[in-house]
Amino acid sequence: MSKQVTVDELREKLDELIAEVESGESLTILRDGKEVMSLQPMIVKARYPFRGFDFGPRPKNLKTDPAALIIEERERERSGKKYGL
Repeated sequence: MSKQVTVDELREKLDELIAEVESGESLTILRDGKEVMSLQPMIVKARYPFRGFDFGPRPKNLKTDPAALIIEERERERSGKKYGL
């Protein structure tokens, strides 16, 4: 449930209410008893989701480097050989 404030309260306490939203509180703004808007905290997505992730050791039965296969395929695509050009 979000905190409800009037437009007049928003004008008077703007800095305080923005600080509340920044701390995670949701606000619903009312004018004449009707909801006119809501303020929600921003959802921040991880910029580098795999930072610090340990991929673990390479499987022992893998004889070729997967990166080399991807590079080879991309070079083939760029040259047009993949599409018979």
